[in-house]
Amino acid sequence: MINREKNLETCLVIMTGLVALWFVYNIQGFLIAAIVIGIIGAFFNSIAHWINWLWYKLAELLGAVSSRVLLSIVFFLFLFPIALIYRLFNKDTLQLKKKENGSYWTSRSKVYEKKDLADMW
Repeated sequence: MINREKNLETCLVIMTGLVALWFVYNIQGFLIAAIVIGIIGAFFNSIAHWINWLWYKLAELLGAVSSRVLLSIVFFLFLFPIALIYRLFNKDTLQLKKKENGSYWTSRSKVYEKKDLADMW
């Protein structure tokens, strides 16, 4: 259960945001809403609890939507074009095609020395 201080903190944050909006846009509705939220937060804990719950649900919704939108934008504007350009100029980067001898095996003739194993990371 969320305690009274958390409910009051949420109401005061919302109230501060509404007062800031009132200063910017000078709409009386923001100031009236700020006063109402402040009074509710100070005197009515049960209603403040529901405001706090609604505020956190709104934050979860905005977080879920904005993260998906931002990640989709990053993917389609940056990663996808880079991957397409890379695939145009670099063929078989995972070495999935068979070699001339009909095998997927890549022969490596590296001789490991003591210094190769000393600092592997």
